[in-house]
Amino acid sequence: MILVDQTKKFKTVLITLKFKAKASKDSFAFRTLLPSVLRAKTDKYKNRMAFNEKLESMYGASLTSNTGKLGTLSVIHVQLKIANPSLTEPQLFEEGLEFLKEYVYGHKSFNETDFELEKRLLLEEVIAKENDKTRYALTRLFEIMCKDELYGYRASGTKEDIEGLTFNSFKKMYKEFLKNDELQIILSGDIKPEYQTITETYFPNASFTQVDFLDYETKSFEEVTEVIEHDKISQTKLNIGYRLPVRQGEQLHTAAVLFNAALGGYVHSRLFLNVREKHSLCYYISSVYDAYKGIMFIYSGVDAKRLELARQVIDEEVNKLTTKLICEKELNLSKQAMINDLKESEDSQGARQNVLYVQTLLNKKTSLEDRIAKINAVTPEQILEVAKLLRKDTVYLLDVER
Repeated sequence: MILVDQTKKFKTVLITLKFKAKASKDSFAFRTLLPSVLRAKTDKYKNRMAFNEKLESMYGASLTSNTGKLGTLSVIHVQLKIANPSLTEPQLFEEGLEFLKEYVYGHKSFNETDFELEKRLLLEEVIAKENDKTRYALTRLFEIMCKDELYGYRASGTKEDIEGLTFNSFKKMYKEFLKNDELQIILSGDIKPEYQTITETYFPNASFTQVDFLDYETKSFEEVTEVIEHDKISQTKLNIGYRLPVRQGEQLHTAAVLFNAALGGYVHSRLFLNVREKHSLCYYISSVYDAYKGIMFIYSGVDAKRLELARQVIDEEVNKLTTKLICEKELNLSKQAMINDLKESEDSQGARQNVLYVQTLLNKKTSLEDRIAKINAVTPEQILEVAKLLRKDTVYLLDVER
């Protein structure tokens, strides 16, 4: 299936391949490693230098690739950004397609030395992320809160997962990837009518199957789980996870996004103003709502000596939103912040493509104007209705060694 974002707003054309498969903890490490190994060498481009020289010859084209989790899906994104062929050379578009095809499929054989090198680099990256204590503490919150749920597994794979990948298992999984992943293509920019036909000749396997990708795994629990771990750090990481059973596309979804915006999504939000600025209890604090999973979490860095007061004030701010109507002024600030974000995203080809892709997955196409109208229609009563659905699940503390 080929999606087209036709616009003359940009001087570039963005070609994106999205390979989607059902997410599985057994394949996270492979799918994270795959883009790097593909780039190390192809049948035509024998090393990274040859690869990069080809990009340079296409008017400085850029290639990016990464792997992400979207609800219950694992999606490998491959993006090639080229100058608008109408402004450079007409054949540049087809040249870009040929290059992308070589990147993905031009691997009659892999080199074991390249594989081992990329595997070692990925391991170093995973270890470096663990040394980032803010990121590490969030990962631990998800592992504990969503134990035995897909969400609780590390999307990039663990050190053990990566170490367990062998050259032979990698080659076998690559063949399965080619056979089983579904490819969708998105073209963005000044797209000539013939571009879609040319794309279909290079990627005749592009297709689309509608699947329910929202993550409904939710454990039942009676009490809040609390876990405290210690490390040699200078400030305590206080993370709180909540279940919020409202998902993307549902009736209260926009109200849920605004609820998070008012609580801790922006600099005008309650957590930022009252916990960080007014009481000076946190070095940083924010809240995030994941509409694909139906959870919300607060993460913060707290002065260890004022930890209990920080917890108390955070609970108070959450409780106020769940028991009292939000005022119109505060709600309007959140609406305006969200609308500004939406308008800004229109200036990014990548962001526009992501919106188009998710809307296709949801089978709900809406214009920017419709989304803004939906935001403006949310009432204080709907915010309260969402807030009452919130249930605290897990508190995770990465505390200072004493």
